[in-house]
Amino acid sequence: MKILLSQKSNGMYLFHSGDFDKIAELVLREQAPYMLEKAQPLEIEALADESYSLTIIDRCLSAHGSVLGMINFDDINVEVMSLEKKLIQERLMAGTIVVDASLMPEENHHRRRFTIAHEVSHWIIHRQMYYADGKKFNLRQSRPYIACRKANTNRDNRREFWSESDWLEWQADRFASSMLMPACVFYPVALAVMHRHHAGSYIIEGCGSKERPV
Repeated sequence: MKILLSQKSNGMYLFHSGDFDKIAELVLREQAPYMLEKAQPLEIEALADESYSLTIIDRCLSAHGSVLGMINFDDINVEVMSLEKKLIQERLMAGTIVVDASLMPEENHHRRRFTIAHEVSHWIIHRQMYYADGKKFNLRQSRPYIACRKANTNRDNRREFWSESDWLEWQADRFASSMLMPACVFYPVALAVMHRHHAGSYIIEGCGSKERPV
């Protein structure tokens, strides 16, 4: 699916607030249309595998769980820790999502789902920035992968300067949220629940986009 948005010189798409919901709905309409029928969980691992041929593996990405996920856009050799906490060199093929082993326990199920959705989002909206030599955009001079640190989930919105990495992570967060909970389905449900419980207007007005994606 071609994303019809303006791009920066490095290939990064210029998303406006409503674009995330609109493009996520197009992705779901094409790859997981059941998500637009009613509010329900997205089978994110099936989407990664069947729609984008992405492989998901679990490894210890850092000693203290500071890196929650990683996706690579090219075949790479990387140093990781096995599930037995042994440092190993591993060959990862392009399109491999590595999820930190700390998210394997059942109590971290929802965090693991979001991490996978976040990495799939990088693949959908950022892989054009990592094309091989000869393509229009190329960030592979530094490294052909994105590693997502836990700290990225708590970025300080008050900072005046955001790095390119900050913007990549923010976009992937927003896009993942829009895929997991498409606004055209979940917003009316959330609105009905809030009305039923007499939520204040300031809560209702702040609950996401009121515009139905097209």
